Amino acid sequence: MMNGVEPEVCLECGFDARAWAVADAASLLDALGLWWELATDDVAADQLNARPQPNVWSALEYGLHSALVLAVLREGLERILANDGCSLPEPPELPAAGDGSGLCLERAEAIRGLEREGAALAAVARDAASEAWNHVGQCPGQPVHARAALLHAVHDATHHQLDVGRGFAAIGAGTPQASGVVRQINVSDGGVPKHSIARAVIDHRGVAGDSQADRTHHGRPFQALCLWSVEVIDELAAAGHPIEPGRAGENLTVSGLPWAALRPGTRLRVGDALAEVSFPATPCAKQAGWFTDRDFRRIDYQRNPQWVRWYAWVREPGVVRVGDAVTLQP
Repeated sequence: MMNGVEPEVCLECGFDARAWAVADAASLLDALGLWWELATDDVAADQLNARPQPNVWSALEYGLHSALVLAVLREGLERILANDGCSLPEPPELPAAGDGSGLCLERAEAIRGLEREGAALAAVARDAASEAWNHVGQCPGQPVHARAALLHAVHDATHHQLDVGRGFAAIGAGTPQASGVVRQINVSDGGVPKHSIARAVIDHRGVAGDSQADRTHHGRPFQALCLWSVEVIDELAAAGHPIEPGRAGENLTVSGLPWAALRPGTRLRVGDALAEVSFPATPCAKQAGWFTDRDFRRIDYQRNPQWVRWYAWVREPGVVRVGDAVTLQP
């Protein structure tokens, strides 16, 4: 699916190449190390190396595979961007999960590899001339379009994030099961606060009827939803801050979940839709008015991870209504 004619689409994870810009891809690749750091934090070494099934990789084996794929694709993409019509070597055969009994890997080393390879490919994407994205290389048996190769790298990396989240759930690692309720659904034409609605259709692009004024830092596929907790809002309000559901820009305000336990890869069944936590949402100055001292950074993950808003993919579209159940790790 790298010929540049047929857009790469995956029904399993929801990836659709048509929804991605080059800048979106670079942003995601730059953040790969962060995703893996947060997704595997406090997970025991034996669980990181545990296979959910004999023929399914462990979390760290998925990490190693992802780093190798990124390295291979980067080398090919660099050639294509530099020389339209270039010949590409046959891609190497990478090991499959069924080829062995499993590797025992170090978390820190795996994360360094993903961070290094993600950042290197992101740098290639950012530095490329715009006209070079139409270049095509010739691999034995098929053409490889530059932009399609970059987006295939994103698909491979993010699909395996889905695999890692499912694997953790299967072996009982990471976020525990829990249930809660949708307390408010919030949309706007751009900016904050968002206003509440009773029902929404949610797809891979987010909540129908919602938009973002700043498309530089918002609206990417891995930011389809922004989630926040009623309990966090109540805690902040009890401290005197004029914060309410929707004011910080979250799409879904939920209650009853162990908010501090969320991490990338955590899945949530919300109404008919299935969401998966992707990254912490970075607060911005537009939210300063909801805090008595205008210190909006108090909800930044690095300062107070228990108060953070979370971005999420939409893995399965559906309809969500106020009062719907939210099932954590369904």
